[in-house]
Amino acid sequence: MRILLVEDDKLLGDGVQAGLAQSGISVDWVRDGIAGELALRTGEYAGVVLDLGLPRLSGLELLQRLRARGNKVPVLILTARDRVEDRVKGLDAGADDYLVKPFDLDELAARLRALVRRASGAAA
Repeated sequence: MRILLVEDDKLLGDGVQAGLAQSGISVDWVRDGIAGELALRTGEYAGVVLDLGLPRLSGLELLQRLRARGNKVPVLILTARDRVEDRVKGLDAGADDYLVKPFDLDELAARLRALVRRASGAAA
């Protein structure tokens, strides 16, 4: 499985990329919203892990643009924004899941596998 990680924090991005690789998940990593939009226009991904606080284009705006184009790739928001209002806004914008930092890498990998299963019609 190949996913796109859109995360501007270098330490966190390195950790997520390495941790997911140990779970057998290939990760393409970009560090801002514009690079994320370009990657999603040119690449095929089973899922996206998206931070909200990104330079150049916010994660929420990137998600809204993605859904406006009809792209249905599963998106998991991974952010420090933990208020209920933020979670509702992200899910209503088209996210399929929402995970708050700090988080466990095993849980992130399991949520990604579940999202990809559901998106392919194989929930079991």
